[in-house]
Amino acid sequence: MCTLAAKKINGSWFLIKTRDPVPWMRIDDEIKLFDSKQDIYKKLLIQNPNSKEDGYYGGINEKGVAFTATFVPVADNQVSYIRRPYVRLILDASSAKEAIKIIESFNPKIGGNFFVADKDECYEIEGAPNEYFITKVEKPRAKTNHFLHLQYQNLQMGIPWYKKWTTNRLERAQKLIDKAENLEDLENILKDRKNSELTTAICMVKGESDYNPPTASAFVFDTGNIRTYYCQGNPLDTPFKKFDIH
Repeated sequence: MCTLAAKKINGSWFLIKTRDPVPWMRIDDEIKLFDSKQDIYKKLLIQNPNSKEDGYYGGINEKGVAFTATFVPVADNQVSYIRRPYVRLILDASSAKEAIKIIESFNPKIGGNFFVADKDECYEIEGAPNEYFITKVEKPRAKTNHFLHLQYQNLQMGIPWYKKWTTNRLERAQKLIDKAENLEDLENILKDRKNSELTTAICMVKGESDYNPPTASAFVFDTGNIRTYYCQGNPLDTPFKKFDIH
């Protein structure tokens, strides 16, 4: 369960994300650089440390192509993007357009809300078992754990408070990303505690929800400078660290 947003600032697209793992996923994670011969480009990916569990949560490559996503389960047979090797394959791309072609080539389709961007272009994608919705992003955009375009409902909407949680986060994130002007603003979105009294904040804390664990990590991808700002832990009490790919 994550909050995503995309915005062009000073001529470069920025993608941001919180990671709120559900109970059956590992909460600890790490950042890892892939630069072996089997990779077309160097890649910086957010992943779980255990290679046999879960998978990747986003990344950026040396061409400045970045990918963020959150899973939106709408069918029992749906394939999650985090299952290897999808994100790693997406980051073989040398442009956002090429990344779209890679995503469209997957069979079966991967499911969720996605952003893919390079310095000049950003695309919003919604993925369901039978179809993708893909559109070019022209203005700031936020996404949470429900679709805005495809006519599929998250299977978790039956959980009490879930619909309010995903819609409250979307409304708040969209308001904040519309006004964001710099890196500090973007990091503050990932730390935001508005609606915490309703347990529907963008940044969740320990003990706040019986269903959803606290926010476990957060990151910002700067496609223009090919840079990642990564928080390994809850962003309220853990600093963001800068990573460059050069």
